[in-house]
Amino acid sequence: MRRNGRLPALAGTAAGVAAATVLTLLQSSTYRADASIALIRQGQPPGDDPALAQAAEAAAELFHSRAVADPAIANLRLEESAEELLERVSVETTAGSSLVRVEVDAPSPEDARRAAQEVVEVATVLYNDRFGPAVSASIWETPRAQADRVAPRPARNLALGALLGALIGWGLAVPRRRPAPRPLATVPAPESDPEPVALLEPDPEPVALLEPDPEPVALPEPHPQQPAGPFVPPRLGEWTVHDVERLLVEEGPAFPDRAEELRVYLDSFRDVAGPDGRLPSGVEGVMEDVFADLIERARRAG
Repeated sequence: MRRNGRLPALAGTAAGVAAATVLTLLQSSTYRADASIALIRQGQPPGDDPALAQAAEAAAELFHSRAVADPAIANLRLEESAEELLERVSVETTAGSSLVRVEVDAPSPEDARRAAQEVVEVATVLYNDRFGPAVSASIWETPRAQADRVAPRPARNLALGALLGALIGWGLAVPRRRPAPRPLATVPAPESDPEPVALLEPDPEPVALLEPDPEPVALPEPHPQQPAGPFVPPRLGEWTVHDVERLLVEEGPAFPDRAEELRVYLDSFRDVAGPDGRLPSGVEGVMEDVFADLIERARRAG
């Protein structure tokens, strides 16, 4: 690199480092604690069980919901909403595993550990109360706070700022070459008078052809109307999100104290349903337990 191009690159590097330093100082410290919950079938050790793996995926959706966040906020006496707490909570599963991993971010390691402890305890108690004892949830790894903070990371920020600043400075220092102008083409003079050009007779006006009538466009068939009569719960393996919605509309008013809870579960089912709206087998077991009272009323009415 030439000397006249090196100075802008160095200046850009210094500016990038300065900007990264300011950004790092403005960021608040964030620490992370993690824990894991295992789904265990009664009387059997944990293992590779496809049914438990599906149940773990459904449980992860339920754990990351207001049903867990609201009690955790009340027990920790936090001054934040359920949505704000859920933004700091991450719930993930591994394909083919019955483990559910929970991570919680907080301004200090102790706050992160306490929040993770409360979330996993509320989640296991809620799951066992609703779906046990055939399949129970147990804390597999106790919450542990990571020693290093996850944000900000000064070394990474300074390195990225220096690299970006150097690239910008180098780009400004490289001169842009303008393309050379093309020479004008010279037109040779005619040796003799050009022959007169015969004028072309105008083309006859085109005759407008009659276009054939367009074929009638087939209208889409109307959507089938809602079947009349009371709702009849489908058999296990045939539940869809639409069935759960209709069950909640027709039988939900009989349980006004559970309206908010049932809506939370319905939102979770929409996230895990297939493209055709069909619920996975693991979620169906959860649904038939949570909505058992509504299903019983619908079957009696049917």
